[in-house]
Amino acid sequence: MTRIPPLSREEMNKDQQAILDKVAGNTGRVGFGPAIGYAYSSEIWRLHNESSTHLLNCLLTNAQVRIVSLMTVKFWKARYPWSAQAKQAVGAGLDIAIIEAINDGRQPDFKDEVDAAVYAATKELLASGNLSEAAFKAAVERLGMVRLVELIHSIGHFCTTAMMANVVGVEPPKDAISFYKA
Repeated sequence: MTRIPPLSREEMNKDQQAILDKVAGNTGRVGFGPAIGYAYSSEIWRLHNESSTHLLNCLLTNAQVRIVSLMTVKFWKARYPWSAQAKQAVGAGLDIAIIEAINDGRQPDFKDEVDAAVYAATKELLASGNLSEAAFKAAVERLGMVRLVELIHSIGHFCTTAMMANVVGVEPPKDAISFYKA
């Protein structure tokens, strides 16, 4: 049972119903997870979905977005998004050993130096809210300015996802491929 009750279609206003219809038409995924909370504000729901769509088509690879997502939801101790993002990470081609290293708080063994740069920048940003001059220089050198900006946006996106899921009170499915480890 969630702490924030899911809204039925009948309880939604026309703007909420329009977003519900759009999401259902695009992904078929409605009425669970953090979306339970987003549904209460049609504009927040719309903007978050647009942000999600952008992350599927940004300069970061899908696997790199999943590295950021896993690190961010782990930071916020968000169990439901952890299970969802782990599943998406496997689908994006991220090795399960990398997923479990992030889950365990260990440095993953990246074969790709850009993936390693995404991890390093995300780790420092989550730890301090900023990048040191050396980390900034390394991130710009390996990622470029646009990917660095998209990485920062990705962290913000998944902070919202994690906190919404935590406040809503959703639980991961029993058949999740990976469970958040405290």
